[in-house]
Formats: sequence, C-alpha cells, structure tokens
Amino acid sequence: MFGTRLDGNPLWATTATPPAEPVEHPSFGGAATTYNVIDVRQSYLQKLLQQALRAMRHESEADRSIHFSYEMVALSHATARQLGYLISEADRERPFVEVSGRRGLGVKADDLMDTLVEKALAEVSKRNPDMESAEAARVAGAIAVAAVRYFMIKYSRGKVIAFDIGEALSFEGESGPYLQYAAVRAANIFHKLQNRESLSERDVLESLEAADPAELTGEPHELWTLVLEAARLDEVAEQVVRTLEFSTLAKYVFGLAQLFNAFYHKYPILNEDRRDARLWRAAGVSYFKAQMTRALDLMGIQVPARM
Repeated sequence: MFGTRLDGNPLWATTATPPAEPVEHPSFGGAATTYNVIDVRQSYLQKLLQQALRAMRHESEADRSIHFSYEMVALSHATARQLGYLISEADRERPFVEVSGRRGLGVKADDLMDTLVEKALAEVSKRNPDMESAEAARVAGAIAVAAVRYFMIKYSRGKVIAFDIGEALSFEGESGPYLQYAAVRAANIFHKLQNRESLSERDVLESLEAADPAELTGEPHELWTLVLEAARLDEVAEQVVRTLEFSTLAKYVFGLAQLFNAFYHKYPILNEDRRDARLWRAAGVSYFKAQMTRALDLMGIQVPARM
C-alpha cells in the first residue's frame, strides 16, 4: 500500500520490488481499456505510443489505449502569489501564470492541499465556533478536496484551467463547497424534522401512502422541476462516459443545486402548516439529497455532516 486517502481508504501503487512481507492487495492488470490522463501538449507522444503498439501487432490494445487529453492547467495571479511565486513581466500581461517544469514553476499537490485545508478550516471554524477541532479538521479536508475536484472538471477539456484558490473555496457560486452545502442543507431539514416532530426521513417516505394526493397536485411546479431534474442523473452520467466530457456532469450538478436552493428559499418545509404538503415537499428534498449525494460521489466528493 502506498498510503491512505483523505476518506480513509487505501491508496495502492504498483512496484517492481516485492514487499518484505506478503501483502493482501487488489488485483492489478488485465484492464479492458487504458486511459492515459495527460494534457494536450503530450498528444504527439500518445500517438507514437499507439503506433508502437500497432507496430508490435497489438492492434486491439492500441484501439483501447485512449489519450484522455485536456488543456493546460495554470494558476491565477492571486493564487500564484499565495503559493509564493514571483510573477514575471511576461506573466503579468497574460490572464494566468503558466506552470512549467522547465521554468521551475511547479505546484506540489501537498502544498496546494495544505493551503486549501488551512483556508477551509478558518471558514468552518468561523461558521461553527462550537465544532470540535477534530471534526472541523475533517470537514475542512472534505471541503478542500471538493474545491479541487470540482474546479478541475467544471471546465471543458478544451479550455485552459486557471486555478484560483478563492474561487475554488467559495461557498457561493459554481464551486465544490457550494454543492456540498446544498446537500448538507437538505440533510439538515430532516435533522430538524426529527428534533421537532420525531419524524425521520424514512418516516416521511412511509407516510406518503396516507398523505392526501390533493396536496401533491396543488404543489408548485418547482417541486416537480426539482424531482424530474434530479432523476436525470443516470442519463447525464451515461453521456459523460460516452463523450469523456466531465464538465457535463459538473454543470448538471451545479444546476441541480441551484434548483434546490431556489425551492428551499421559496417553499418552506419546516414552517409549512399543512402536514401533507410538508410531507410531499420533504419527500422531494429526500430524493434530491439522494441524487446529489450520488452525483458528488461520482466526482469523488464527500458530503460533510456540517459545514
């Protein structure tokens, strides 16, 4: 095992050196398809790799060796300064600072994550002064991962990514933390229902059979819009796999979060006097929460208990 990921799961790496002691590990090799994830500047070398495979008469392997190309990842001027880089005159004239190993401009993932976790922790502590330090650190770690993962896929593969720490960590706008907060807000509705009415999420769903359907037909169209949009997740995921364009998923999930937040502010659940209307709305939120959690999981993003 190479190490441990932030979610606690093991991170494995292959090695030519056998371990000192036998280790139980997942099976490696025998992949049906290989995706080489490297930016568009390596396209020529990836084509040479495919040609080499064909020259060795590995036609099927060449066909299944796919270059998952993307445009250059750069830094915004503000982020470059935060990470301690001196910005040249040439870079000042451009909208971003290009990261280049030949120029000695590189970003260590650990350094970037440490900076993101530090800033996320400050925000979490400010919002939740009563939160224990260990929990705050876990939440900050989840937010930092969400910030990076979402920022890296929200742009189409053909667009230069100018990573900006402030934009990535924002709780408002098109960001990973914004999506997490929508899911946390939905979960909080059921925490409050449990505390106020001893009504769990499962109780809400089981109570629908006895709920007056007239209340459902009288509900605003925004509820149906939210539920139907949430139901599109599988369709969107299949499209992403087919086209290898992850920004499609990112845009979809952001739009879904916006729909939920608009519904949340316009149509109350906890303060709705009509019990059956409250149940139908809560059921719609339950479905949104389940689909949003699935969508975030596809992006490798966890939903914290609090934010």
